[in-house]
Parts: sequence; structure tokens; C-alpha cells
Amino acid sequence: MRTGLALFLGVVLAVTPALAQGKTKSSPVAEAVAALDVCEAFARFDDGALEAAKAAGWDAYDQDSESPFVTQFAASRELPGIGWADILVLQESYPDYDFGYCRLDTMEPSGDGKAVIAALAALDRYKGEVVEEGDGSYASLSGTGEPATMLMTHWANGSFVLQLTTITPKTAPSQE
Repeated sequence: MRTGLALFLGVVLAVTPALAQGKTKSSPVAEAVAALDVCEAFARFDDGALEAAKAAGWDAYDQDSESPFVTQFAASRELPGIGWADILVLQESYPDYDFGYCRLDTMEPSGDGKAVIAALAALDRYKGEVVEEGDGSYASLSGTGEPATMLMTHWANGSFVLQLTTITPKTAPSQE
């Protein structure tokens, strides 16, 4: 009887770490990159950006806007390892360009801000400059592809911010 109990406990103890490994925690870096992906989809006017944000766990919705040329969205969710995040999106349509803007704000973030900013700056789709100043980490980045994309991000003064802007030229109607 004792041998059977000891064998059973041994199996349970051996399997428990394997089961625990199946539950992986997302890192603050992965959460920040995933949040940037959501912002990029909105700023590029991607069809389905709202549904994709909801599928990624964001409480996302469209908002009333003041003009037929402006579409607004908002979203919020807890970013594990970082904190509560709010997103504001503006999509503006001009005669020759579409302007996309997405801003993510997290007040009193937790985690390693320098690592998050460094990881965002190291993404292949961006190039630019990272500056460490005091306890803050700041990045000014440009996208390496189309559309024209600008990203300002910082982790300083009690906040983590992603501020993404895209400017996409509209194709001229064909002249016949």
C-alpha cells in the first residue's frame, strides 16, 4: 500500500512541473509588441482591426466622430506585466492621404521599461533612436516599409506611451 501511494505521489510530483509549464506567462515585451500590432492595424485602416482587437482581449469599440472624414475607436485592457492600457484611434481621410493615429497610454506601469522600449526599437519594421535620460527610456522611430509610419514611445515619468502615426497616399483615379 505504501509503495503504491509513494509511486502515485512520485508521478504526481513529476507531472506537476510539466503541467505548470503549459501555462506560460506573457512577458511585458511580448505584451507591448502585441499592443503595437493592434495600433498598427488601426492606423493602417485594416479591415477587421476592431474585430482583431476584440479577439486579442481588448474591450474595443467605435466612437461617434465629429466628421464624416474621421472615424474614432477606443480600446482598453490589462497588459500583463505592464498595467492597465487605454487606446485612442483616429482615422482621418483627406483628398490625397489617409492619416492614421493610435495612442496607447498606461499610467504607473510595472516591469522593465528599458527592455520594452529597446525591444520595440529593435523590431525589423522600425529604425530610429533610443535615448536613456534619467529613469526614462524614449524612442523616436520610423517605419521601414509602406505606409509612412512614425512611432514615438516612452517609459518615463510614471507612464508607458505608444504613439503611432501613418500617412498613406491615396491612389489617383486612372485617367481614361
